[in-house]
Amino acid sequence: MTGGTLTCLFGRVIELAQQNPRITVVNDNPEFLELMHELLEESSGYDVTTIDGDTITDIEPIRASRPELLIIDLRWRRDGLAGWDILMALRAEAELGELPIILCTGDLQTLDEHAEEIERDPKVRVLQKPFQVADLEGLVRGFVGNAVPSR
Repeated sequence: MTGGTLTCLFGRVIELAQQNPRITVVNDNPEFLELMHELLEESSGYDVTTIDGDTITDIEPIRASRPELLIIDLRWRRDGLAGWDILMALRAEAELGELPIILCTGDLQTLDEHAEEIERDPKVRVLQKPFQVADLEGLVRGFVGNAVPSR
C-alpha cells in the first residue's frame, strides 16, 4: 500500500500515512519467530505479527491479525493443527481463501506428499529451511511489495 497526498476542500494538502504490508508468521519455535520479526519488521519495515504455533487451535488468531501474507511452517503436530491443516482451513474461508502463503519448512516429506496441491495453488510458495535471507525477501516482495522502513 502506498502513501500519497490528499487535497482537502479548502485546498490544504494533507500527507497520507504509509501503511506497510501486514505479515503474519506462525511457527512453534520462539527463536524463529524472533528472527522473522527482526528480518521483516525491524530491518525491512513490514508490519509483522508472530503467533506461537504450539498455541494455535483454529484460524481465528490469523484472521484477527488481518494479514496480507502468511508465513507458516508445515510441522506435524499430534496435539493441534499442523501447518497444512491451517492452509486447508484458510482456503475454505471466503475472507482468507486467497491469502498468499509462504510455506517455510524443513519438512521435506510433507512437501513431497502435497507437492501437486502446492503447485496448483498460485498463492503458495515454498521456502525450504535452511534458507537464504535474499530468498525470503524475494518471496515476500513478490507477494506484497516493498515496505517503507520507519524513520
